[in-house]
Amino acid sequence: MMKTIHEPAREIPVLDEVDVLVVGGGPAGYCAAVAAARRGARTALVERYGCLGGLATGGLVLYMDGIFDTAGRRVMGGLVWETMERLQAVGGLAQDSPTHLHVDSEWLQVVADAMCHEAGVQLWFHAWAASAYLRDGRVAGAILETKSGRQAILAQVCVDATGDGDLAASAGAAFDMGYQRIGLNIKVGGVDRERWRAFAQGEPQRARALRRAVLDEGGVLLGPNTTPHSDIGVYWINILGLDKRDGTTYHDESDLHAMFEGQLSAIDVRDLSYAQYELRQRIARSLAFYKANVPGFEDVRLLAIAPQLGVRESRRIRGLYELTEADVRGQRAFDDTIGLHGLGFAGGGLIHLPYRSLVPTAVDGLLTAGRCVSTDHWTMQAVRLIPPVMVTGQAAGEAAALSVRVGCQPRQLPHQALRQSLAEAGAILSGAEAVP
Repeated sequence: MMKTIHEPAREIPVLDEVDVLVVGGGPAGYCAAVAAARRGARTALVERYGCLGGLATGGLVLYMDGIFDTAGRRVMGGLVWETMERLQAVGGLAQDSPTHLHVDSEWLQVVADAMCHEAGVQLWFHAWAASAYLRDGRVAGAILETKSGRQAILAQVCVDATGDGDLAASAGAAFDMGYQRIGLNIKVGGVDRERWRAFAQGEPQRARALRRAVLDEGGVLLGPNTTPHSDIGVYWINILGLDKRDGTTYHDESDLHAMFEGQLSAIDVRDLSYAQYELRQRIARSLAFYKANVPGFEDVRLLAIAPQLGVRESRRIRGLYELTEADVRGQRAFDDTIGLHGLGFAGGGLIHLPYRSLVPTAVDGLLTAGRCVSTDHWTMQAVRLIPPVMVTGQAAGEAAALSVRVGCQPRQLPHQALRQSLAEAGAILSGAEAVP
């Protein structure tokens, strides 16, 4: 039994009072805040780190998967595409091809800041939402831990964009837990990617042997991905990461879902602390191994280790509708579709994202956005990616603002009103609207 202490009751000062409060400033969160503010809602955004963008900035997850379908059509508009265009304008977007986009983590911080500022969002950085504030049985704000002490922000509607569903869970929302490998991405310089590719293609047996050897030595695989600075050898590397505490790093590359399966919990401080330390040590060993053994990596330099762990799944808040594998494989469309996701791993087609998956089953005053929305475990493998969480974020922000304006709970919001609002904001809601 865990030892406990008693915390005396105390009065908590109210830092702000708004129409819409968004908790979590990752891709879903900043899109939710911008969408709500542009609809005229007084909006505040709380972020525990010092920048917006979440795993797309602090996590160095830079590939924008799902903006295009397998036929090359653009199936996302709205704030997703606006972000890409803004990044392109400042040199913060790299392309392997017209449909394979990689963002620059530093420029995305600047662009997200600007979008929020222009919309009138009140940003609160370095503030951790410790719990939901409940009033009359509904979520009416959040209790924060900050350098200024424990404070509160009150709101008519809140959006949980924490990734882990922290706000919803603290409000009593039902959830299911999912587990995938936890990674830790890096940026490197000095890599000759063309030489590395030529080696991998020209000597496949030796390349496989080296991959196995680095895993045997307790390392991780390093595959350089594009950045706007790849012309000078700067790349980002997606580290698949750890699946469990015994340090196993082997994975089944024949099945995408099996490859990502894990046992570490993203809501357990012990597992998170273990992963943070262990992955840094493995990265160091791997860089030394690649430098000594792998063509193209002779001059590799470590430029950055992501300050945020690459968490792929944790709580999935149970919503009015759970998006399932059957829906995805059947390309099911919904009356309340709020956006699309180009699908690449299950035979092509589109994922239709329903609004009801953003609405918790039994908690009012609250919407979810990002990787804590209601899906089954299989489907979360796609929905957790950066562009689709931005789609759910924009929809949650629009819905929150409309709910305040209409004077209803998010679960009562007419779907057609939300879809019209999203369409006006440039969202793509059906395959017929996809851009060739």
